[in-house]
This record gives sequence, structure tokens and C-alpha cells, in this order.
Amino acid sequence: MCRLTRLLGLGPKPTAPLVQAPGILRRENAALSGADLIRSFGRGETKSYALKGVSVEFRKGDLNLLMGPSGSGKSTLLAVLSGLLRPDDGAVGALGQDVWRMSEEQMERFRLQHCSYIFQGYNLFPALTAREQLEIVLKWGEGCSAREARKRSDHVLGQLGLANKAHLRPGQMSGGEKQRVAIGRALVKNPTLVFADEPTAALDWENGQQVIKLLTENARERGAMVLVVTHDPRLVPFADKVLELTDGQLTQEGTPSEVLERPDIHEFTPPPVRKGPRLRLHVPQPAMA
Repeated sequence: MCRLTRLLGLGPKPTAPLVQAPGILRRENAALSGADLIRSFGRGETKSYALKGVSVEFRKGDLNLLMGPSGSGKSTLLAVLSGLLRPDDGAVGALGQDVWRMSEEQMERFRLQHCSYIFQGYNLFPALTAREQLEIVLKWGEGCSAREARKRSDHVLGQLGLANKAHLRPGQMSGGEKQRVAIGRALVKNPTLVFADEPTAALDWENGQQVIKLLTENARERGAMVLVVTHDPRLVPFADKVLELTDGQLTQEGTPSEVLERPDIHEFTPPPVRKGPRLRLHVPQPAMA
């Protein structure tokens, strides 16, 4: 069976039962947890550790922010927790299942049924319109009718301010518009687990607020667990929990009010790109008589 068929859930269901996560990863109300996670890259003298024994826990209905300096291991931790990158050691529990003891087929089906991903690189299909990017998830992933898929897709696009862009293909959209389409594609199926890597990085604050409010709605009203990697301290007031990762280790964990009281919170925000001096055309003025 080809990989695409498995991803779309069109093949036979796996016969092997899913492996339950150990007790430490199946605490009450915990939708996602990781224990003693270690992940390295390279070998020998070039080997470096992106994660150094990280343990975390996230509840259903919460919006969680994962912050920290660039290169601190945030995206690596997101990938390990979401089933995209296998850790060297440690365990991940999601919805009561031991993620990294699943077979490849079980993993793909679990991601299809429960997870949504928002990447920095958009990953849109070049030949599909904005509406079709969302419809394909519903038609092939959930078996929705064309009418239902269009209705739900248009609703989400409208929430993201893209109602009048539904007919456009990625090559006809700006970077911010493509990012919002990617976010809509992730949320249109009402996932249980949402993983977002810098979802507002390519957006102005007006559109960024629309996105974070939509993520918040998925957590609070639909009971999803939302985990967001970000540098932007403006997202902190929307969160239920904020974690800070530094040099591959979890160094801070607290509520938004606790984080906002810290004087170094704005150090997470990358400095703006410096532009060269503005050149002005000098027009000689006629001499006064």
C-alpha cells in the first residue's frame, strides 16, 4: 500500500492494537506528555544535543506557548512531541497512547485522525486554490461530501479574512495569505492536537490576532490541546501556560501573568531587520534674485 493511500486513510485499518502509554504518561486530563526526552544531531566530534532530558505535560483545552532563544530546541521538541521526529531516548504519550511504540501505519493513522500541523514553510499544493487546500482534508481525510467540505472550508477562510481569496492559488497569494491558508487547512478538521511552529511570524499583528484567537477557540471551545512555538511576547496574554526552553532544557514554566512580570520577556523577540539609510533625491533650488 502506498504512503499516500495510508495518509489519506483509504487503506485497511491496522490490526495490531495501539500500545498504551506507561502510567507516567497517562495522567488524568493530560492530552500530551513527554518524559526525559533526549535528541541529538550529528556524530562523534560534531554531535550536539538539541534536547537534554525534557519532561512536559499539556492538558486538553489549553493553549500552550513554547518560547526561548533561537537554537534552544523549541522546534525539535515540537517535532518529537508531534510524532514527526523520533527521540534518542524518552517517551511521548498522546491521548493515552505511547507514540513512539506505534508502527508506521498506526502512527500515520493516529496523525490523520487526531493531529494538525502548522509549519513555517506553508506546504501548500501549488495547483489547488485556497478553498481546495481545505476541502481536500475534509473529503479525503473525513469522507465529507463536496457540499459539506465547501461549507466548512468557506467558514474557516472567512474567519481568517480570506473569503475573497478562496479562488486564488498559492502563486497568486502573499506570504501572509499563504500562511493563513495553511493555518485554516490545519484547523478545518477540528483536530484534538494542534502543533504550530511560528504561526504568526509572517503576519502583521491584525492578522496575527485573528490566528491566535482562532487557535484559542479550538482549545477553549473544542477542547483541543494547542502547542505553539513562538518568539512573539504579544501572544503570551492569550495562553494558558508558557514554557521556556534554553539550550535544550526546560528552564521556566508558568502562567501568562508570571511570564509578563519578567523583565527579559521581550528578549525572545528577534530584532527587526535593519534597513540602510533612506536615499533622498537632491533637487537643486533656483538661486534667489
